[in-house]
Amino acid sequence: MRVLPRRLTGRDAAGPPLAVLVVALAGSLALAGCSSPEPEPRPAPTTTSTTTSKSSSTPAPVVDTGDMPAALADLAVNWYSGGDVASGALAVEAAAQREPAPGGVAVEATVGAWNEQKLAVLTAGDDVTLAVAGPDGWSIVGGWWPSLGIEEPVLGDQRHVLLIGSDAREKEGQKIDRARGDALQLLGVNGAGGAGIVGIPRDLWVPIPGGGTAKINSALLQGGPEAQVQAVADATGIQPQGYILTGFEGFKSIVADLGGLTLEAPVPVKTVPEGTSTLDPDDALMFVRERKTLPGGDFDRSFHQGVALLGFAVHVLGTGPAALAESLTLVDPHVQTNLTAEEALTFAAWTYRLDLQKIGHDVPEAPYGRSADGQSILVYDDGVQAVFDDFADGALK
Repeated sequence: MRVLPRRLTGRDAAGPPLAVLVVALAGSLALAGCSSPEPEPRPAPTTTSTTTSKSSSTPAPVVDTGDMPAALADLAVNWYSGGDVASGALAVEAAAQREPAPGGVAVEATVGAWNEQKLAVLTAGDDVTLAVAGPDGWSIVGGWWPSLGIEEPVLGDQRHVLLIGSDAREKEGQKIDRARGDALQLLGVNGAGGAGIVGIPRDLWVPIPGGGTAKINSALLQGGPEAQVQAVADATGIQPQGYILTGFEGFKSIVADLGGLTLEAPVPVKTVPEGTSTLDPDDALMFVRERKTLPGGDFDRSFHQGVALLGFAVHVLGTGPAALAESLTLVDPHVQTNLTAEEALTFAAWTYRLDLQKIGHDVPEAPYGRSADGQSILVYDDGVQAVFDDFADGALK
């Protein structure tokens, strides 16, 4: 069996482009979660404003909103007619720059939920509008609107999100937020069309929040997901915007809800052949957890987790941006996260605006070593740091 290539870019990746990894966000990390204690949601963004478009002599268009909920219909009508709109911090400038398009506009909406917040994706031709509901109603938080003279995406700048797959045995009463991080995958976007995913080897020997040095995945066991995020930030120099934590049973539920997970296996993995396959929940979980039969062990397993992310993302990408609301809603019951609906929605939406020549996928190959107490570990050396230095801006070169 050959050793897997663990460094791919948009130029040389086989199969569907790696750009679509970004949309997977939550349950797509195939080690994923089950129903779990409700996290405390982060508050909705408070930086909002009510903005009108710059003056224009163009008559306001007729906006057809179909049968969408009244509050969303009002938002769409005001947005396209140049009226007052509530806008999140990212969309304030775009709201002021709108140039109402002549003629009629037909807007469709899909509504969902993430982390106890309602969200919506509105589409009209090539326009995409992202909205979230707060205490004072709906506000526009991002999107792109070529019909209004705004071609560039309004989705925020570079950032990273940490996906954590817990190894908790939930059927035995273990909690997914107090077990070891069985998988750590760092997703990034650079805000300029680039993106990437880096698998973090779980046995890297690093400082752990609270004191001492240990394998990086033990931070989840010792201090929960916040400690796991901090351990990654301290070791790599990259501060994730937030985390998405999953466990075994929820991942299988997500695969079942999707009707199976179609992916492109780079090599055979037990019952999964090389090439394209559609896996049931049990085989999908095996694919992302298997390491003993792979030549690169945990390195190859981490790479396969990225392959699974790609499979989930391809499924969502094929149904268009409107599917973002449904995708996040499907995943939401099976994860713990501190990402707000605005953060999750605007991060995932970058998938549709990426440059396929600026996408990468990597797993740093750290050398093996021994800790002072005799554990087999991976040494965090300059080669490992070089990968994260490359990824600091949200993309891999």
